[in-house]
Amino acid sequence: MTLFYLDSQCFHAQPGETVLDTLLRYEYPANYSCKKGRCRSCLLQHVQGDLTMISQRGLEPEQKRAGLVFACQCIPAPNMVLTTPEPQALYLDTPIADKRILTDNIVSVTLRVPEDRKYQAGQCINLRRPDGVSRTYAIARVAEPGMVEVHVRRKVNGDFSQWLYHSARRDDLLQLQGPWGYCHYFPGLPDDTLVLIGSGTGLGAVAGIAEEALSRGHRGDIFLYHSGKNSADLYQHKEMLKKMLLHRNFYYQACISAESEKHQVDGKRVRLADPLELAAGRHSYDRSHRVFLCGEPKMVLKGQERAFLGGVPIERIHVLSFDYRELRKHPRTWM
Repeated sequence: MTLFYLDSQCFHAQPGETVLDTLLRYEYPANYSCKKGRCRSCLLQHVQGDLTMISQRGLEPEQKRAGLVFACQCIPAPNMVLTTPEPQALYLDTPIADKRILTDNIVSVTLRVPEDRKYQAGQCINLRRPDGVSRTYAIARVAEPGMVEVHVRRKVNGDFSQWLYHSARRDDLLQLQGPWGYCHYFPGLPDDTLVLIGSGTGLGAVAGIAEEALSRGHRGDIFLYHSGKNSADLYQHKEMLKKMLLHRNFYYQACISAESEKHQVDGKRVRLADPLELAAGRHSYDRSHRVFLCGEPKMVLKGQERAFLGGVPIERIHVLSFDYRELRKHPRTWM
């Protein structure tokens, strides 16, 4: 067993455990979400002791210099000393500027952010309530400088998402961390063919990426695929159809998996299909393509594999996986 310290409290890690694993075994109130070194919910401050490279892999250079580490990736060294960072070192205050209920399950929240920071659709941010509860969300769009929008699906057992949907109000103050991530539009290659695939509220991110590309005069074709279980999940269907009419190089296709709705989708730009299969069949993937995948982890992983094996270089495949803390007794599977 390995002895380490957090905020002057002693912990004994078992072989193979990360710092977060140990804290959870001790029932310590550690903040975390994805447990994959992505969401930054579990960041701690390293003070003393040997540190493995994976503890900081993916962090921004300034965060590495500040000694921040992922608790979920950090393997404790003997007598390692860690502290919990002060919230002001990680977060900045951000008020809710607007809130719109989009469907029975999805809410759009617009946040007022510093104009001197660059935010792009497809990047990630952490939002934290005054009580310390935090969650990671994707930026759906940057409506104007200093305003970012996120789309949130309320989960049955989701404390934060239920609060945002039902209780949060305009001018309520949250704390924001970020942005980070590389699943965003790259303006230097305007002739690339863009293939964007989003599941659920992943549509917000891919639609935002498409919107930025069009606003910057992207010349290549832009194909957007959105998947849901049924037609009710296609929460921006009309908006995407309008966008396709306005832009000659923008193509939109909605996909559902519910066999019961097969008779309702003909002629409405909706297909009973797997968006990954559909995209792979329509596009001869090569180096001229740039692929964006946003949504459920299994969909993102499968889509990344298909695009790479189809001939798209890995550096041209951009992913945003909606990793979250599993709240179910029996984890769900992606359809």
